[in-house]
Amino acid sequence: MFSLGGKVVLRMKMRRRHQVLGVGLLFFLFCHISVRANVYATDLRISGSQNAGVIVPGGQLTISYILNDNASAGVTVRICSGTNAVNTITAFGGSAGTQVGLNSVVWGGTNDSGTNVAPGVYSVNITAASRGYDNWTNITDDGANFSAPMPRGIDVNRNSNSPYYGRVFIASTVGLYAIIKCNADGSPADEGGISTGGLSWGASGGPAADYSPWKIAVAGNDTVYIDDFSGNGLVYGFDETIATNAYSDAVRADNYPLADSMPYLSGLYATGLGTNAYVWMADAVAYSSAGILRWQLTSNGIAATNDPGAVIAPVTNGSPLTLAPYDIAVDTNGFIYAIQLVDSNELGTVPIMCFPPYQGTSETNATWAVGAGDTNLLEAYGIAVDQTATFVAVAIRGAGDPEYGLTGMLNLYYATNGQFFTNLDQTGGDQYTDVAWDNVGNLYALDTITNGGVWRVYSPPGSNQATTVAVPIIQAYNALTPPSLSNPNLSATDLNFTLQGQSNVTYVIEQSPDLINWMAVATNYSPYADRPISISFADNQDFYRAVTGQ
Repeated sequence: MFSLGGKVVLRMKMRRRHQVLGVGLLFFLFCHISVRANVYATDLRISGSQNAGVIVPGGQLTISYILNDNASAGVTVRICSGTNAVNTITAFGGSAGTQVGLNSVVWGGTNDSGTNVAPGVYSVNITAASRGYDNWTNITDDGANFSAPMPRGIDVNRNSNSPYYGRVFIASTVGLYAIIKCNADGSPADEGGISTGGLSWGASGGPAADYSPWKIAVAGNDTVYIDDFSGNGLVYGFDETIATNAYSDAVRADNYPLADSMPYLSGLYATGLGTNAYVWMADAVAYSSAGILRWQLTSNGIAATNDPGAVIAPVTNGSPLTLAPYDIAVDTNGFIYAIQLVDSNELGTVPIMCFPPYQGTSETNATWAVGAGDTNLLEAYGIAVDQTATFVAVAIRGAGDPEYGLTGMLNLYYATNGQFFTNLDQTGGDQYTDVAWDNVGNLYALDTITNGGVWRVYSPPGSNQATTVAVPIIQAYNALTPPSLSNPNLSATDLNFTLQGQSNVTYVIEQSPDLINWMAVATNYSPYADRPISISFADNQDFYRAVTGQ
């Protein structure tokens, strides 16, 4: 071990290695109370990082964010110490920083008086405001960014403490058989925009090929649950990147509730966290359905082996749920919303209903049930309730009933009583397969007809604003000190050592065979000054150093 150019360098027998070290996240309190709205900032980053940015006197950093719509009434960026804003940057409506898509501002580490801020930790929040629209308005354009071949399921990350807040996931079948991952403005997500998660879904063909991947539910801990309808309702749990090596079999055949039949599980929903985390599903087998089902999840996010779950609402003649549930949603108060896939031979069946919160006993008495005999509601495919439990959205495919010549509808109902509110369908010729809400009141819908399939976002009327708190923080220092590497030791496969640096700083570990040519082999972020480092080793002589990553 020796010093080179102000950096401590390790010399060990090593071979090429993979970048194996992940990054940590530090969540911080914010200094402005959030309010609900339809324009909001997502994907907040500090100099491109989802972890932390570092500022020293005379330096500067970039605060970037994505807007889902134009902030016609402006954007305000606040840098806070605790609950106090030390610097406020404002962009007026129509100017740079307020346009739909990627925006950024630069901060030079000073307060509103132009004086360098004291060393410490600072948080960032961004308030986007809009003059809004007179009516519910489609803020997407059915263009390439919103394309989704034969879409079946959609959901949005509503976890405001997540770096993936606002991320949109769409299940696409024929022609793709994959999950589309988008930012709130429709741009592809960082990890490529499309992923199969290492599964074939319906690509192998068969009668259920058009239905896999199926419904999607994003849990409060960022787990993305996806229903494989071609597998009779198997549910897989993924991380937010839908990574090939990061999925689990969350609900499996051993969890099916009926031993003498094969449930056809649809209608995926996720609620709760920790020991109160649940996955809800609908057994869609007509006339032999087990009804609305729920599984409590173990600490690793899956249903326990051989756990058949609980029957929340059975299919019975004593309930409006007489055929089979096809999709479900649960609001923040615990009320359960369900639809039945009714065709022209079942017009007396209720297509939309609401049950009270589950109290440990299967529920047959609905809070409300609407739509029996209404030919406009044939083939309801998806249901979702907004975060304030004000509106229930229903996606109606309308296809499959040529007797009535029906297409689809996109309807809103009042969540309290099921009263019809409005139809948002644009053309009268669309077929809707699923709906979802984001955290600020926008409605997302899948149309299988337009341009081969698209996802849309409908913004509610009225002026509005919303504040998003950045997950990454800003660490201010008087100066950056060179990091050092110490305490090297070899295990059977790894070189282990300690990096001594400064808290909340990202460091890049570099390797060189000759002290001239350096190659990055690992990146490490930590809220702690000293952190352990482990990288693979080999038999050739190499040198190692750490440099500040940002």
